[in-house]
Amino acid sequence: MTYLIKSLGYFIVFIVAFPSLLSGCATSDATLRESGHSEAYIQGFHDGRHSGMNEAGNFLEHMVKDTQQFADNPDYRAGWHAGEAEGIRMQQEANSASGGYSNDNVRKEIKKSQPNANAIGRDVMKDVDPSTFDSLNKKQ
Repeated sequence: MTYLIKSLGYFIVFIVAFPSLLSGCATSDATLRESGHSEAYIQGFHDGRHSGMNEAGNFLEHMVKDTQQFADNPDYRAGWHAGEAEGIRMQQEANSASGGYSNDNVRKEIKKSQPNANAIGRDVMKDVDPSTFDSLNKKQ
């Protein structure tokens, strides 16, 4: 139980610290515009960043890619790749700051904390005579 509480504490630290990590090191739209990037590049950058964070283990993010734009628009594609790289880097930094609690680690901790229903059932039934249930099967 102590392990679960400690693990939950790390997870809470991750959830609390993660937004501050993002706000401190994310590239802003204004920075991208000042660098002369198009709106397609900026959209690709945002989509790629979400995707990169997901790839690096953030289960709260998801893969985002406009496949048509990615195929046809070199600005969107370049922005997507740059955003993906930033998303991976940001998520790796967040994982390090949180003790490495990525998607897989959280799932493992949740699984450990859940009771084994079969073991509980066997324990409850260990002193029960199964023949006492025969009357339930008889039709009246």
